[in-house]
Amino acid sequence: MYIEKQEFEKTVNEYSDLMLRCAYIHCGNRTDAEDIVQEAFIKYLRKSPEFSDEEHKKAWLLRVVINLCKDLNKSFWRRKTVAAAIDPETADNSMTYQGEVWDAVNRLPLKYRTVIELYYNEDMTIEEIAQVIDKSKSTVCSLLQKARKLLKKQLEEN
Repeated sequence: MYIEKQEFEKTVNEYSDLMLRCAYIHCGNRTDAEDIVQEAFIKYLRKSPEFSDEEHKKAWLLRVVINLCKDLNKSFWRRKTVAAAIDPETADNSMTYQGEVWDAVNRLPLKYRTVIELYYNEDMTIEEIAQVIDKSKSTVCSLLQKARKLLKKQLEEN
């Protein structure tokens, strides 16, 4: 199967921002996130998968991004290097969320950040999130509930 140029360009235009935000949440820096998105699109071109609808394509692309991020985070190089502390003066503000609430979200553990991002920013349903993160619907509900409690606690402390 071959993906036509117009179809590929449409997919890149439609999903690249979503994929970049998802990768950024998992990687923590823009450079790695951009590399992950590029690699995900290469996989999309090489595999040329057939999708039942746009939601299936979106879920597949996000799943590839998440898996690539997991692979990066498990890599020998990543485990043996220490991430530099983020300096607010030099931080990449184009990918950071504004406001106290999103600062609190960014302090949550990864599993909670992911469901919050997908549910509130991407307007995905619990079923869609379950498919993307490969968890059951009840697990996604539990993660959302726990994330909300943690956010409430963090915001009340501040």
